[in-house]
Amino acid sequence: MLKIKNIEFIKAVYDDSLSHNIFSIANIQFSNYPPINGALLYWKKNNNTEIEYTPEGDYKFYYDMANGKYFASVKFPKNVKLTRDQKQELAFILLDERGSIGSYSFKTHVNRKNRFDPKKSLEKLDFPENFHVKSIPSYVGPIIDDSDMKLLIEKNPTFPKKFIEDYCYWRYQLVRLHPTDFQPYLEYVDFSYICYACDQLSEKYLIHHLDQVDVTTLQYNYPVLSRLSASFKNYIVNELIRQNEEINKHFENEIDTFIEDETYFSEYGYIDLLEDDLEDEEEEIEFLFFEFERGQYKWFGSEHLVKGIPSLASQVYDDLGFKRPTNKEMDSLIKSYSPEQITLLSAVLEPHWLHRYREIIDWAKVSLYNQFLTDDFLNAHLNYVEFDALGNNLWCEISEEFLERYINHFNHTKPVPLIIRHLTEQLYLNHKNTIKVDSDLLYQYYDSVGDEEYEKIQSLLDE
Repeated sequence: MLKIKNIEFIKAVYDDSLSHNIFSIANIQFSNYPPINGALLYWKKNNNTEIEYTPEGDYKFYYDMANGKYFASVKFPKNVKLTRDQKQELAFILLDERGSIGSYSFKTHVNRKNRFDPKKSLEKLDFPENFHVKSIPSYVGPIIDDSDMKLLIEKNPTFPKKFIEDYCYWRYQLVRLHPTDFQPYLEYVDFSYICYACDQLSEKYLIHHLDQVDVTTLQYNYPVLSRLSASFKNYIVNELIRQNEEINKHFENEIDTFIEDETYFSEYGYIDLLEDDLEDEEEEIEFLFFEFERGQYKWFGSEHLVKGIPSLASQVYDDLGFKRPTNKEMDSLIKSYSPEQITLLSAVLEPHWLHRYREIIDWAKVSLYNQFLTDDFLNAHLNYVEFDALGNNLWCEISEEFLERYINHFNHTKPVPLIIRHLTEQLYLNHKNTIKVDSDLLYQYYDSVGDEEYEKIQSLLDE
């Protein structure tokens, strides 16, 4: 196999004389093959959907298989001696790595066959006149056992059995899509089911739909819980208590750990409500001709930062595939949000938004929960920072210099987790009469302190 050592992408210079829309140029270095310089990544309108290759022999890759109006491809230099199949595979790798238009796949790959079309599938459903989205409980999945079916028909005698089966399967397929894709169909699905079954929900999405969020079902959506901030997990627990609902037995006896531990439920990668034999398993594409170590710049979500040039996709979408709002769009959202939504949002907003809405957001929540806080940001917003809350922030990373400079701003009547997490031997020696820490607390934050500093500070505590 040909071993790719490095791929360098450079910005393309637009040329009006070209009929192709070139969005990047790639230079590829191999460890066992001559370099390929000047591979052109482009997209073009598709004039013939029946032909898989362009007249020049470039393989067509489609962003949306249901709408083949445009394709992306790669034009290799004429001196490249690769076979057609090798060019196809290398083109896929380049498009996937650059990620500038979307996520591409081989047209004939199993994952692109028989894609679920929510609109066409919805049109085939014959809804009874008295149907309501809550008619079928959120716990009912795509496979309905006889007892559940009997109960559903008893409660909804006008619902044909086939409709119930078809609707439950459609509902299941729908929430496997990205939330932005099933947004137009929310009126046909109980949001409680979305909270339970969709594993692609983001915290901001939940905050946006806060009035519809059902914490009783959301508490069983482990993939989503594993990504939520301590702020929102705390909200879930408080809401369950307020509503007098039963708390998930998985964490009812260790609520504080569930809230504060980022790794809680991290072993749950997805929710699979369907029997394995009812659909094709997702398969990774196996490369036949090339090997490529993606390296330190590979982003989660198949987006790539190369030589300081972020992909267009990573600028437009976040790592969960949600479109990043413009300033104007975000201004509109903020104006529409309730005080509770603003409070929850404050815990997860990026610095750009924290600064833009600094007079609106909840700085106690920012200080306590926000992971994006840095020395520079805090220094620029000292008038807003609540140091009592900041002292309990378990997620942001700041420097020893910052703690040294503002050590007296914290409340030292009790241990300050932020300081213990960043504690160094020198910081302890400088303020050992101020900083409250003992061996148990130091061990609790061992991973943050680090082995070397831990041993030094522990020896001082033992004196």
